[in-house]
Amino acid sequence: MSTPQHSKIINKVAREILKPLGVKRKGQSRIWLDDNGWWITVIEFQPSGWSKGTYLNIGINWQWYPKEHYAFDVGYREQGFVEYENDQQFEEGARSFAELAKSKVLEIRESLSTPESMKRYIISAFKEIRPTIWGEFHQGLACAVARDKAQAISFLQSVVSNSLDTEWALELKDFSKKLINLIESGSDYHTYLDEVVSKSRELKKLETTDIKIAVIA
Repeated sequence: MSTPQHSKIINKVAREILKPLGVKRKGQSRIWLDDNGWWITVIEFQPSGWSKGTYLNIGINWQWYPKEHYAFDVGYREQGFVEYENDQQFEEGARSFAELAKSKVLEIRESLSTPESMKRYIISAFKEIRPTIWGEFHQGLACAVARDKAQAISFLQSVVSNSLDTEWALELKDFSKKLINLIESGSDYHTYLDEVVSKSRELKKLETTDIKIAVIA
């Protein structure tokens, strides 16, 4: 089946605007990835089930928990739907989306350029949101990477004490307990997190990376 015209336009403007930054397309999808080792900015030109066109979703996917799928751990919908009416009209809308994605990629890279700035960014991102088990977890990991051990343990203990008892929640709690124990024992938990990142990347079939939390932190 041939590629729809509006998808060709999205691919064209994304290649022109995002590819020079090192952002790569995920296979033949409408998802582009800014891969920074232990975190990835996910840019999705999301289709609609009803009309030809696209939404724009942008978010950060942390690799410090082993999962084979991508998720918007921080961030999501950036812009509403642009419907395809004709090539010129849609290319203008798609180009605007790609330029916004470029701006967000650069902003996120700067915000996560050091462990301390990353910790401030992620805590601020969850500040106005109702606490969730994943939100507590990601804030805890951000503090752990920044070597703020007391705050890391506090967030991770909130994960452990959460009332959710689904299989995935129990696995997340077990992971959090292990990390708390490593932090409290004085062990080199950053190297452990690098191993987790490698596993998470392997599950996603991503290339191996030389970027290490243990070195950055």
